[in-house]
Amino acid sequence: MISVITVNWNAYEWLNLMLESLELFSSLPYKVVVVDNSIHKIDVPNILQHKTDKNIGHGAGLNLGVKIEKEKIGNPFVMFLDIDCHIITHNWEEPFILLMDKFDVLGGRGVPEKPIRPACMFMKPQIAQKYDWRDTPGYKGVRVTPEGFDVAIQAFHQMNKDNVSIRLLEAKENRYGTLNGEEFMIDNNPLIYHHWHGSHLVERQIDFPTDDLIQDKKLLFSKIPWRVV
Repeated sequence: MISVITVNWNAYEWLNLMLESLELFSSLPYKVVVVDNSIHKIDVPNILQHKTDKNIGHGAGLNLGVKIEKEKIGNPFVMFLDIDCHIITHNWEEPFILLMDKFDVLGGRGVPEKPIRPACMFMKPQIAQKYDWRDTPGYKGVRVTPEGFDVAIQAFHQMNKDNVSIRLLEAKENRYGTLNGEEFMIDNNPLIYHHWHGSHLVERQIDFPTDDLIQDKKLLFSKIPWRVV
């Protein structure tokens, strides 16, 4: 019923965490499309992995994932989920589907320069197929790939022009004690955790402020409820 599309570049710890959470907390059938810009083969149920010849970037990866989903799966709902997200509550998908009667797109509320956070975007497949999810060619001025890294800003403004119905989801402070993360909510019920810079820390080794370094990831991973002994 739901196709989760994610893009990976050497962030297998995060990918495994996401897959664990989907397996533990999902109540409806799902399929995961992983557009993989790196080198390893994934052998996990419910995963459709597409390996790229080079790192094509996040936005282009989502475009490719949408194309693969349409050709090989065709579920009624599509969700973009960043590699450094994971599910945090049972039956997480039900409130998303209920809101699909009223909206075409659900996404995390962002900041003025990035009004929607594509880390968590739930939509109807025809919307996913209509828009180009590539955006700026780099992050904070750091050029990553020519295919676009940051995503959905241009698509968001174009959807508004097209009168696409969008619901922006509020976020709350995260439960893990890390400094740069948020939990996306529907009706004050936190459903999905997103660590803003998690994948950068292990993939790109871009310099971030000293309050968000690798030990932040270690703290997060040490507090995953189903992994705590």
